[in-house]
Amino acid sequence: MKRPAVFLDRDGTLIDDKRFLGDPAGVEVLPTVVDGLRLLAQHGYAMIVVSNQSGLARGYLDRDQVVRVNAEVARQLGNDGVAIDAWYWCSHYDAGCACRKPAPGMIEQALREHPLTLEGGAVIGDRGLDVELGQNVGIPGILVPSKLYEYVGPEPDYRATSLLDAAEWIVRRGT
Repeated sequence: MKRPAVFLDRDGTLIDDKRFLGDPAGVEVLPTVVDGLRLLAQHGYAMIVVSNQSGLARGYLDRDQVVRVNAEVARQLGNDGVAIDAWYWCSHYDAGCACRKPAPGMIEQALREHPLTLEGGAVIGDRGLDVELGQNVGIPGILVPSKLYEYVGPEPDYRATSLLDAAEWIVRRGT
């Protein structure tokens, strides 16, 4: 049976955005993230991380650093009883790349590899690329506040005050 999927940006959405984070010791889960992810899990949503990691192409990070940071995020969330179903990242810095947000490549890959449906799903992120990604695949693009970036992009389907607020909006829509 296919589960509805919520696609989550990593930096600035799940964890504090420290620009090209390569050290797992720098991982700080943002407030309300655990509660928001718990709510989504309780309602049967798959939680899939989709993250542009252009620091790889720029030479600021290597693949092992991205894997270790993701593992630390997973560990911290796991300590609070929350699990991410899958992790995807684009390592390119090429606007023509099929996987770099807002292109749908990471979501398409997740749909091929897991029993997921877009019906009832959404994309949650702190940048215009995240909102545009959701709209490009026909699901809501939800904006959460960014500490680092002024918003530039299409009008979000919902402007959340936090990840928990975004999760509550998704659950309300699905019931």
